[in-house]
Amino acid sequence: MELPEAFLERLRKDFPQKYPQLFQSFEQPGCVSVNLHPRKFAAASQGAIDAVLWNTQGLILAQRPSFVYDPWFHGGAYYVQEAGSQLIGVLFSMLQLPAQPLVLDLCASPGGKSVHLANLLSGSGVLVSNEPIKTRVGVLQENLSKAGWDNHLITQSDPSVFRGLDSLFDVVLVDAPCSGEGMFRKSEEAREHWSPDLVRFCAARQHRLLEDIWPTLKPGGFLLYSTCTLNRAENEAQLETVLQQSDAQSVSLVFPQEWGLMEGNCDTACWYNWPGNGGGEGFFLGVIQKQGPSEAVQESIKKQVLKRKDSSRPEWISDGANLVEREDGLHLISERAESLSRQLRAVRLVHTGTRAGAFMGNKFKPDPELALSVHFNSGKTTPLTLDEALAFLCGDGILPETAKEGWNPVSFQGLPLGWINHLGRRSNNLWPAPWRIRQRPQADLPKPFWQT
Repeated sequence: MELPEAFLERLRKDFPQKYPQLFQSFEQPGCVSVNLHPRKFAAASQGAIDAVLWNTQGLILAQRPSFVYDPWFHGGAYYVQEAGSQLIGVLFSMLQLPAQPLVLDLCASPGGKSVHLANLLSGSGVLVSNEPIKTRVGVLQENLSKAGWDNHLITQSDPSVFRGLDSLFDVVLVDAPCSGEGMFRKSEEAREHWSPDLVRFCAARQHRLLEDIWPTLKPGGFLLYSTCTLNRAENEAQLETVLQQSDAQSVSLVFPQEWGLMEGNCDTACWYNWPGNGGGEGFFLGVIQKQGPSEAVQESIKKQVLKRKDSSRPEWISDGANLVEREDGLHLISERAESLSRQLRAVRLVHTGTRAGAFMGNKFKPDPELALSVHFNSGKTTPLTLDEALAFLCGDGILPETAKEGWNPVSFQGLPLGWINHLGRRSNNLWPAPWRIRQRPQADLPKPFWQT
């Protein structure tokens, strides 16, 4: 592998003792890892090499399977997430947080870290996932919808807009756009586009992001900062700038030595994961706390209820779920997330919780997201064969033998996927067009990693 000479020169300068080892790390073969959904994934993972060292829900796979032809991938049973970036969840779990934390993922798309945080929150607190770039919001919404939690909000705003939300969040994650040096091993494009000027440009942008977002942390709250690059200008230097704030304080945390991480050179806890270590790519992660006693967010939670009789509650929604009726239909959204959504007037709110469906007269039409929700009552699904499931995911109007006329939730190997409307001789498929498999599968598909 040919690496940029200027990058190697800086690596030799910054890490003279470890340079030979670090240089060799880029020559190691890459791995594929996944992060399992704690509610949806229930299979024996025989196709995995090992668990990710720092995440009991993470698996390193023996080879890269055809994820696109695995219905469980589309149903949100797991997310393909680089092993190094799964350190975010470990650090998050180590923080001293309130029982119902308010969490912001500032640069969230495509959604791997947001899905990871949502799984860790497991319905408690609220996760706000923001994506500044409009064209990247769709994939973020898709991935959070497939995770199925009802305590998330999706916003599409420039980070500067969050300046007006003073002392609101308990945790802010800034997974900053960077020069991508940690991806050199797997991405030729990252190597070709890299330059010292790119590093300087990214460092300036990261400084602006952190400057914009610091006021929105509550006293006692935590800033989590990460990149997939390997230089001080984009990593430790950014943390050091934040530490110069009068209300910032360093954090002392230790990860186990056997994880093979390298501590960064900064006055607060931070680490590098180098390519190849733990099956991951290059990754940097650090944490800073805002000084002051923790404050509970001031909010007035008013439970919203259906305007209809309780008997009209759709049978596919579990009794414990908070269901709100709006002009565009029913939404599954936690009471705390619904309350917080009314406070976010300054930002552009594009999606809340789970869209459940809408009543048309006295009949209920489900939304595709409902079948993917953790609050979906999955006791009466129509099971699909693999061929039927893939045809459904391609958008075909399938007619399983056991389907009855009307709305049928369909599943594969016990995992709910979506809906068909059986019309007698044909059916309508509710799987969203943007989510459909574009290239139809060929014969002799390999088994999913969890079946091998």
